[in-house]
Amino acid sequence: MDAHEILKQAQDLQAAKPAAKQAAVAPLAELLATRIRLQSEFNETEVPYGKAYALAAAAGWSPAELAEIGATEPTPPPSTRRSKSAGKAAAATAGDPSTEIPAQTPVNA
Repeated sequence: MDAHEILKQAQDLQAAKPAAKQAAVAPLAELLATRIRLQSEFNETEVPYGKAYALAAAAGWSPAELAEIGATEPTPPPSTRRSKSAGKAAAATAGDPSTEIPAQTPVNA
């Protein structure tokens, strides 16, 4: 086998790689799209599920009883609310040198 044949074989191998990679990722792409769609549908049920769970609990169902039928406690929504005054105070003191604590010197030194 000469150098030309070796180079041709190397080129053939390189050309086959993208096609093989593409073929291997196709099933993953299909399943990923399905997972994304199902996750989105699941997320849309979070708020109504939480309300229905709360109604069942208010009607006297205990968390243990609800767990027996497969109903888990809903995940509370992330707490992202900040009070307006806290936000204004944080903005007002950010970078304000008058809010810095002065350096302390020891009294007994």
